[in-house]
Amino acid sequence: MVNYRSSLAARCLVICLAIIGTVEAKHLASCDKTLFHMYTHQYCISHFSNFMEEIDYQSKCPWPATRRPYFMLTRCVEQVANLTRCVEPSLRDEVFLRLHQAYFSLCTRAQMSDPGLPVLLLLILPCIVTTFLLPLVCTLIATNQ
Repeated sequence: MVNYRSSLAARCLVICLAIIGTVEAKHLASCDKTLFHMYTHQYCISHFSNFMEEIDYQSKCPWPATRRPYFMLTRCVEQVANLTRCVEPSLRDEVFLRLHQAYFSLCTRAQMSDPGLPVLLLLILPCIVTTFLLPLVCTLIATNQ
């Protein structure tokens, strides 16, 4: 499935880069977009792409199976953004937009379904009960005073 040794190595590498980046951060005053794109592709996207190649993302929506690698990708991109001082959301959004177009194009809202009746009842029932009981409680309190 996923090669955890390579993902662990990638995490260690990003942490090392973060330590180096904090030392060099005194010299960096603004966002280094070239470094951001290079580190993002080299350390984050490459591992996510390797994982996606192992699963069958081209014939069906891969979402439930990719939650953990996607979370790790998100954290990696955030670390790279902090390292390169590129904290503006547009750069990160651009990275994820390209990834979604490449790997999640088969995921549509049609695959999502409404929650079942028990879930809807659990959501709606407290509102209905409160709406009917509140006037009764207010009336009871007013008549007892």
